[in-house]
Amino acid sequence: MAERRLGTSSDLLLPAGLAAALVAWTAAGWRPVTLALVLASLAWFAASLWSSRALIGRRASWIFVGLAAALGWFAEEMGSRYGWFFGDYHYTDVLGPRVGSVPIVIPLMWFGVCQVGLTLACLIAWRRPVPPAQGWRTGALVALFTALLVTAFDLGADPYFVYQLKAWIMVKEGDWFGETVWGFAGWLFVSFTITALFLWRARPAQAIDTPPATLRRAALVPIVVYAGMMAFQVAVGDPLALRVISFFAMGIPALAAAIAWHQWRSEPAQQSPAEQPARVIDWEAATLQADPLADQAVAAIVGPWEPGAQPPAAAMARLGQATRLLASWTTNASIANWTPPAPGNDPQVVAALQAYLAAAGPAPDWMDAVQVEAAEDVFMDYGPLSCTLLFCASLPECYLLPQLSEVLHVAGQLEARTEYRIRQTAAMVFPVMMKGGLTRADGGGIAQVLKVRLIHATIRHLILRGAPHEAQATCVPPLAKVAPGASLNEALLAHGWDAGRQGQPCNQLELAYTLLTFGYVFLRGLRKLGLPLTPEQERAYLHAWNVVGHALGIRPELLAHTMEEAEAMFEQLQARAFAKPADPDVRAPLGRALMNAMANSIALPVLRNVPVPMTRWLIGRKTANAIGVRRGGLLATLLFNLGRVCILGFDRVVRLVLPDFSLTRMFTRVVGYRMLSRFLLDQARPLTLPEELLNPMRRTVAGWRSDARAPRWVNHLETQLTQPGSAAS
Repeated sequence: MAERRLGTSSDLLLPAGLAAALVAWTAAGWRPVTLALVLASLAWFAASLWSSRALIGRRASWIFVGLAAALGWFAEEMGSRYGWFFGDYHYTDVLGPRVGSVPIVIPLMWFGVCQVGLTLACLIAWRRPVPPAQGWRTGALVALFTALLVTAFDLGADPYFVYQLKAWIMVKEGDWFGETVWGFAGWLFVSFTITALFLWRARPAQAIDTPPATLRRAALVPIVVYAGMMAFQVAVGDPLALRVISFFAMGIPALAAAIAWHQWRSEPAQQSPAEQPARVIDWEAATLQADPLADQAVAAIVGPWEPGAQPPAAAMARLGQATRLLASWTTNASIANWTPPAPGNDPQVVAALQAYLAAAGPAPDWMDAVQVEAAEDVFMDYGPLSCTLLFCASLPECYLLPQLSEVLHVAGQLEARTEYRIRQTAAMVFPVMMKGGLTRADGGGIAQVLKVRLIHATIRHLILRGAPHEAQATCVPPLAKVAPGASLNEALLAHGWDAGRQGQPCNQLELAYTLLTFGYVFLRGLRKLGLPLTPEQERAYLHAWNVVGHALGIRPELLAHTMEEAEAMFEQLQARAFAKPADPDVRAPLGRALMNAMANSIALPVLRNVPVPMTRWLIGRKTANAIGVRRGGLLATLLFNLGRVCILGFDRVVRLVLPDFSLTRMFTRVVGYRMLSRFLLDQARPLTLPEELLNPMRRTVAGWRSDARAPRWVNHLETQLTQPGSAAS
């Protein structure tokens, strides 16, 4: 976020220096009226740049400046030399120093008029000062609206500049007060082109951390500028008809934008979450809350069980039968009106599973399929990079909660079965995020999540040796240590648990925190990599994972709907984790095992040690130290940090011209693809997913071998680092 803060970055020093040099140059060699015009133009440019940076951020603003200045200068140079776009004309010395045939202030004014026009167009059309992210058709309409507003300004400005200021000379006079109608067509075309390319390449969205008061002022500035230009033309226009035309041509949109601005600033929904009362969550109570629906299903399956005692053999047999029946939950369609695929099953087990599916299977009423689809697009677009963030950020963050790590340690024997845990996590994430995973009948996201939810309930029953509601504050003593190679059920039954001190196993706090690692931590990772999404995309991604949270049985008040909410909740939970370390603390062995598994998945020597410094950077040193991800070798750490700084810096420079270019994206895709190949695509160890889901997943991953956003040479380099049989293999 820091790069978007106003007034703190050094990128304004160079433009300020160039502006000072231009003023000094003009003052030394041109008339006072020219100096006044240059100063006025620079003031307009500065106001528009400040407004743009506050509204859409630094990066998008400089892209806008670059496009407007470059295309504006090109159009004017071709016009003054060859008569393109605006008719035959040539500039005088009135506007000061030139680049080629064009005064320096003219390209700056092209940015000013386009920025003002774009802000007014968005306010009038959408009651917000930034364009919506709604596809190329909407972008084209916004660009056309902007071009019309810019051309309305020119109706009065051009005759004034030509016949009163004599800033340029028309070779042949036209029908519009001496101006040619062809010139206005040129203004329409050039301003449309600048704005359309900007919307297409930069995909601007509201800046993340602009204070609300600053945001309101920044949206008001273009209205004031446009209204001021109108007032100037009304005051000095000649003949009188131009004053009347300027008043109506510019006054109507200026008034409409002012009304829209007033409505926008008054809407409660536009208030920053920081202004709204913080949501108060009783996290201590959440540690004692489990999942009544899934717990009732498991209790109905196992039957009567004396609290604290070993379960009867018949109960364990029914639990085993239920586990086998879960294999028939292959797609979302398969769980609707589910019946066992074969006869002879215990009616008690079948009835419990059917009741569970009937209650947990339907999607929530608030689910927005459009937002879910947008989240799927994000996951698929980033491809192997999504997996890098899953392995190097989301999974490590899961280990920070001491009690959650203890459950993972017992349930998965994670030090010895790290890859199993990684593969099981992927077996849920991929069906959820693949196309239609949460919304279509042939998707498998809901079915897989409901399996996981039932597994959580089973873990609670076995660790507590009874129903969770009967063990709210009881201490279940450990049994004799299980022998190596013991089954999962035996390990869970023998572990012991103090529910009064530790809360419920897999409780609501831990479920909410885990959900944040898959949603919020992923989005935070993209920001850190310099690849932030738009606010709309971030909300859509959180929304999709909230649908998953609903299916997992997480209480509604524990779901975060914005990045600000998610960040606040995540920081609260991490603060609890640091304040209450476990004894014994099993987090460090889990973290080290995860790092070793990732290193073993990367055969390429130059990348083998990347996961450790990458994980430490993505999750922070404090969290990394807590989970045992200690600093790796000095050489590997230095190379990673040097490469990270160079690549991120190179990306930022190049993206001023090519917004989608990213070597960061390419290298993180390579790391992700290497881990994908190891954990998910190994034919000798296929994922425990039904073929209905495995085949689409394989096709999806195969489609990730080429990055549609990257230039051909970047894809070629990526191929050399990822493809089997390449020189890098």
